[in-house]
Amino acid sequence: KTYTEVSSNCEIDLNYYFGFNREFLTSQFVVVFFFRQDVQTHNDMVFSMYTKEMRAARHSHLLTGLPDAYGRGRIIGDYRRLALFGVDELIRRKKLDYDAIQGSSPENLQLRNEISKQVKGLKELVTMSDSYGVDIRQPATNFREAAQFMWLGHTAALKEQDGAAMSVGRWDAFLDIYAERDLASGTVTEEDLQEVIDDMVIKMRLVRHLRPPAYNALFSGDPTWLTLALGGCNEQGNNLVTKTTFRFLHTLTNLGASPEPNITVLWSQNLPDNFKDYCARMSINTSSLQYENDDMMRSIFGCDYGIACCVSGMRVGVDMQFFGARTNMVKLLLMCLNGGKDELHGDKLCPALEEECKKLGIGAGDEDRPIKYEDIERLYFEIAIPWMAKLYADTMNCIHYSHDRTCYENIQMALHNSNVNRLMAFGCAGLSVVADSLAAMKYDEIYPIRDEDGLTIGFRRGHPNREIPQFGNDDDRVDFLAVKVCSRMHEELDKRPLYRNATATMSILTITSNLVYGKATGATPDGRVHGEAMAPGANPMHGRDKNGALASLASVAKIPYSKCLDGISNTFCLLPNALGRHETTRSANLATLLDGYFARRGHHININVLRREVLQDAHMHPEKYPNLTIRVSGYAVRFNRLTAEQREEVMARTMHSATTVTMAKKDTDHSRYAADEEEKEEVKLEELEGIEEGEAKLGSVYSLETFSTTDGPGIRTNIFLQGCPKKCLFCCNPETQALANPKKHPEFAMSSAEIGSLLDKYQEWLKPRGGGVTMSGGEAMLQPMFVADVFQRARNLGISTCLDTACYGNKRRWNQILPVTDNVLLCMKGMDNEVAAKVAQAPAHEMEKSKQFARYIHSDYPNIKITLRWVLLKGMTDTESELKLLSEFALELGDSLHAIELIPYHELGKDKYASLDLAYPLEDMVAYKHEDAESVKQTLRDAGVRVSLSAV
Repeated sequence: KTYTEVSSNCEIDLNYYFGFNREFLTSQFVVVFFFRQDVQTHNDMVFSMYTKEMRAARHSHLLTGLPDAYGRGRIIGDYRRLALFGVDELIRRKKLDYDAIQGSSPENLQLRNEISKQVKGLKELVTMSDSYGVDIRQPATNFREAAQFMWLGHTAALKEQDGAAMSVGRWDAFLDIYAERDLASGTVTEEDLQEVIDDMVIKMRLVRHLRPPAYNALFSGDPTWLTLALGGCNEQGNNLVTKTTFRFLHTLTNLGASPEPNITVLWSQNLPDNFKDYCARMSINTSSLQYENDDMMRSIFGCDYGIACCVSGMRVGVDMQFFGARTNMVKLLLMCLNGGKDELHGDKLCPALEEECKKLGIGAGDEDRPIKYEDIERLYFEIAIPWMAKLYADTMNCIHYSHDRTCYENIQMALHNSNVNRLMAFGCAGLSVVADSLAAMKYDEIYPIRDEDGLTIGFRRGHPNREIPQFGNDDDRVDFLAVKVCSRMHEELDKRPLYRNATATMSILTITSNLVYGKATGATPDGRVHGEAMAPGANPMHGRDKNGALASLASVAKIPYSKCLDGISNTFCLLPNALGRHETTRSANLATLLDGYFARRGHHININVLRREVLQDAHMHPEKYPNLTIRVSGYAVRFNRLTAEQREEVMARTMHSATTVTMAKKDTDHSRYAADEEEKEEVKLEELEGIEEGEAKLGSVYSLETFSTTDGPGIRTNIFLQGCPKKCLFCCNPETQALANPKKHPEFAMSSAEIGSLLDKYQEWLKPRGGGVTMSGGEAMLQPMFVADVFQRARNLGISTCLDTACYGNKRRWNQILPVTDNVLLCMKGMDNEVAAKVAQAPAHEMEKSKQFARYIHSDYPNIKITLRWVLLKGMTDTESELKLLSEFALELGDSLHAIELIPYHELGKDKYASLDLAYPLEDMVAYKHEDAESVKQTLRDAGVRVSLSAV
């Protein structure tokens, strides 16, 4: 509009304000101008109250992502009340609450004002709903209306707020009451109900907020955090899984994978196994789900709580949260090494640290002496953390005082109790870097490297070859440092007076901003370089969790939820084959992994089941993967919506498989013993049969896998023994063939008591669904007393046992092991003894023993289940005669046979032979084709044999 058109409808003289360029004046500009003149925005009010100290902490990225320039979010309206009562009844009750507030204290005046805003919000909701042709004044009468009312309430909240997280709460059990009633009355079909849920989820996926670039840098991928909690149990421990729970999950099948809604399964040990397996299958297929520990949270919040944003639990309609982003705990540690200054720019932030560092001689000139851990420990825990907690709390008080006055959430708070319980959520970033840095200074000699201004620009290790404990390996030396950081920070926050008497909670969560924090943080004593991304949430730093999946989970599970009630985010990546070779068992193994983690009191976990090659291809060709969804840190994103830099950071994260961990001296190369003919000595087989070690037995162990899903049922710990009398053509581990007496070669020595302790340590994962311990090789039957003692210890723990063998010895040896054995994986080299001898490079008469062994188990140990393992070698083990003999032998074993497991020959062992300077015995053989393996599988099935085909 022109100036003339605007001024004709304006009650003030615009000429007074705009005496220039009047013809170019627009009505939009006039509105913005007077809004800025007469209305104080949230951003304006906050910065009008910030002290110099607060501004400095914000500027240096010590306090980051604060909701002082965007809506705080993380408030969950109880949208179910709209369907249950209707708006008229809610307004009536709010007016009663208003009338009950007497007196003129500041608190009561503010509360009456807020209830008035809540009533206004409810009336506006009615007007909006009327515009859609929906009368929301009275209670919903059926499933469709209930869903419609709840979604309209959430739509109103979306229109009113641009909050950082617009969670929807917990809708499945509530809506299912309407669904069951409508089904019983015959007014709807299952297809009708699923369509309503699908439509609602489509609406959730379409939500977008207009957000500035600075926000998107912190919270990449355009998340809206429409977090939907599903499942869980009631206070009596009975599961709350309903058909509507499945209907929401089924949208991932009907509509495809998607980041929104942020589906969160409240996991309990009491959930039905079929539901656990279904959730696990959805995670494997879509990477769209996250999980939280209902058994732990229910004891604190009761059974009617929801999840705000990523991991934050709160009672729906009873609690609300003052969200507060997070503080950079790594930068805070570096301030202890830099006189209270920002390590990058030298800005003075903490005078108390400056003074103490001067007393201790920390700063310029200290490069020639190692950092004294005890000094840094005192500075960090006794000075820096209390200072940070006070500053953080004061800053948060400013933010939420302002937000209540300038950007109050009318409709969301109208769907809360009037006397709401308030939580103030603080956050910590960089936990694993802090823990690893403290451990480095404690267990090594770390020297600072400083620039001309005396600021640290790097660190030098005094003993580079010394092993330093790192977070993520189930090592209490470093894990308890992480626990101490969390506990100490929460202890100090809990002392601070908070706005509106809020309760301090704390999270270990970074969203995708771990990359932004890393850029703003200098080099650290753990070896991390300036600008390198931190690990997300409570995760170990990328690649440092070397002891496998279970050890990584165990470390994170030690962080106490009681100190971190705002949540402990763990983003966990698995390779598909880590969950098993067979798709039919993968979902069960993932469910067991989740059961074990939550039994260890882990709080939260994102599950990604992906191959790195897929991510790499999607990174280079995003157009090929428009719907590729991954979990990042408490939420999911389309992979191609991340920046290139963030995609690279995701690809650098640990992706767990069955991880082999050598349990001998770490500085000894076990593999060279197998290849070095001069080092090997003559070892009598009798020497290995049984070696006493106090009340235990001593074994010769090459390595072990703490997390395996390929050698027996369930999740297992695999012990690979050293020594094998055969030299199989297809052997992938030739380094395990040489015999080694553990008394003479302590690098291989491991006692049965040690293994028993390891099994006990991880029994939450090993007990369910037939999981346990597998003794493999080499040849396990070379060491019968050792194997039997390990198996007996496993049995005492209630853990199943599995013997992986090609058979050796006679009944005397066999009878030492079989009484404590539940499963046998018997590797058959061939049915014809001459064929078997050629494959195993052993005498033909010895090859008959494997068949005798299987028959002996069938006759004398009928409770043991046998799996016959059969490696497919073209022209050798896949001939018609061999397969006929194999099927006949399998049928002879009757009920003792679990299945034949076909393993197509692969070439994955070639590189290992080359590294050991050994000739590869199958140089001219190519990998067995999948279609040929499927044909063999069908041939055996046609013969009436149970058979499975393993993926390589």
